[in-house]
Amino acid sequence: MNNKYYLCEAESADDGVTKVTGYDQAEEVLQAAEESTAAVHFISTINPLAENEEGEDEK
Repeated sequence: MNNKYYLCEAESADDGVTKVTGYDQAEEVLQAAEESTAAVHFISTINPLAENEEGEDEK
């Protein structure tokens, strides 16, 4: 099973996530997070801006 990792970025915590970039490898997303210049950034396995993740079953 391939996990997808997302670097989520925002200009401030009050603004919420404004940019999400997907990565296939954990090492890639960790490197991108280290280089991020956004005021707020975090790594997630869920894309917070997606309406419905691909392959996810609706209940």
